Amino acid sequence: MTRIYLAGPFFSERQIEIIDSVEKALAKNETITEVYSPRLHQEGTHEPLTKLWAKDVYELDMEAIRQSDVIVAILDFDGKEVDPGTAYEIGVANMLNKPVVTVKLDRDIAVNIMLTESATAFFNDPEGLSTYDFKQCPSIEYTGKYR
Repeated sequence: MTRIYLAGPFFSERQIEIIDSVEKALAKNETITEVYSPRLHQEGTHEPLTKLWAKDVYELDMEAIRQSDVIVAILDFDGKEVDPGTAYEIGVANMLNKPVVTVKLDRDIAVNIMLTESATAFFNDPEGLSTYDFKQCPSIEYTGKYR
């Protein structure tokens, strides 16, 4: 079975709606054993939003990426380019030779070629994740606008 790290922004209501829909789709997928969603792991051992807390959360997330088999990344960021934290997590995943599966609902915003060419599969609807074979991670080409 497969362990997923879910990368994506969760700083606005819309972003949380998207990440929630992706979490629900992943929960339906029978090829997945576990989903690590950083928004649910912000605890750290220090006072929130301090330097020590930030270091705790960063280290938790980096370890979760190392322990994962596949990264699922949400590319939507409130009408803008990809969230910088998500882009960073995608880069880390690529350096660790982990497949990256992306979700992008807003097809009007172009995606940087460093992301389009480094990901394994692209979805425009979270529901597609519910039946995707995360064991095999078949390629699904990007079909949107390039930047």
